[in-house]
Amino acid sequence: MKKLQFIALDDTASQSLDMAGLSPKSERIDAQAAGRIPASAEPGKVPVFLLTALDEETLKALRSFRGEGFVLFPEPEGNDPAVEAVLKTPLIPVPVRVEALATLAFSGAVRSVELLFSETSTDDFSLGAEDPFEVLRKGMMNRLLFAEGRHLREAVLRIAHRIRSQRSKEGVVYILRIPAKTPLFALDEALDVLEIAVPPEKPLHFAVRFQREEEAQVRIAAFVATPERAASDLQMRIDAQPTYLSKAAVIVESFAAREIEERELDRLCRDNGIDPEDADRLYELVYTRSDETAELIRKLKIAADARERTELVARALAENFIDPHILEELASLFRLDAAAILARTDEIRAKEGR
Repeated sequence: MKKLQFIALDDTASQSLDMAGLSPKSERIDAQAAGRIPASAEPGKVPVFLLTALDEETLKALRSFRGEGFVLFPEPEGNDPAVEAVLKTPLIPVPVRVEALATLAFSGAVRSVELLFSETSTDDFSLGAEDPFEVLRKGMMNRLLFAEGRHLREAVLRIAHRIRSQRSKEGVVYILRIPAKTPLFALDEALDVLEIAVPPEKPLHFAVRFQREEEAQVRIAAFVATPERAASDLQMRIDAQPTYLSKAAVIVESFAAREIEERELDRLCRDNGIDPEDADRLYELVYTRSDETAELIRKLKIAADARERTELVARALAENFIDPHILEELASLFRLDAAAILARTDEIRAKEGR
């Protein structure tokens, strides 16, 4: 992999690099201090521009840049005309969601970029294209997502939910960093869950990197290429739906994809005759619990008999892995006795002191 070259284009971007603490495998340039923005990529290096304010002069310089690279900039709100200028640069655009301090948000993005494209070892392996420029797209938003945790399953479900909510159109690149002693069956299940989160016809690429420390956190990063949809066409899409549920689904999908905030969701529900509580229930069913349910159903399909299926569902309920309202659907789908499942759930909770 080529060396990453982080280029700060303003003071806040420079401070975010200070906070990120770049690894020795990367280098930095402060364009303001240098008095100029690099005009082309250096041999053997991948430039990563950090731009926390979209001013026309800087965007003009980036449009004339020669070579491959990335530009990290604030996630736009609504139809920001400056976004079109970013999409027209020869660089791969990566919006950074700024919820509080821009410095903190960009420093986290920098660490995630390093996680994606550095720190490899001879024990690592990849499924699919190893060159990110074969997968990521110019002229599209390439959102950077990140999750970590003590346990592989929880981290995978969290990142899979975020991937699903993006409604990926062009493909996903995953990088998993896991402890070296992770069982192969656990890794296989994790890759299955991540694959479920992406439509089957879309490109999907994995790279698994092993960490030597046995107690290391599980870390998962992903790039998701998604075409932008204009916020102004949302009401048109709602109006085009023939039923109450399909109209609610359009609103909830836009909320899950972070195209609208909660206040806007409530307003759209009121304007279109949708009960906000119905929207909340739809979001919970489709986005919050979908990945856990998908993994459980996969296990139920390959289970040997009804006894094993009953045990799987009962344990999932005991661990709060699924919501109780899903029980009836699973019992019907796999012809199980709901009362037997609930009885076994009580036994598990009593035995384990839950």
